Amino acid sequence: MIKCPVCGQYEFRKENDFDICSVCGWENDAIQLENPDDDLGANQISLKEYRQGYILKTKQKRNI
Repeated sequence: MIKCPVCGQYEFRKENDFDICSVCGWENDAIQLENPDDDLGANQISLKEYRQGYILKTKQKRNI
């Protein structure tokens, strides 16, 4: 099992299975995992940008 590289809460069954995290919506893509600044892959934006967006949304929810 591989933890989601964005939220760390969901576990993918195997590496590069293109499963989608039910917590944050990240699609499991080994290319983007190895190249976190790369937006060429299964996801529209880079892993780094997705993480930043997820952290921001999480902080906003806590402040509500």
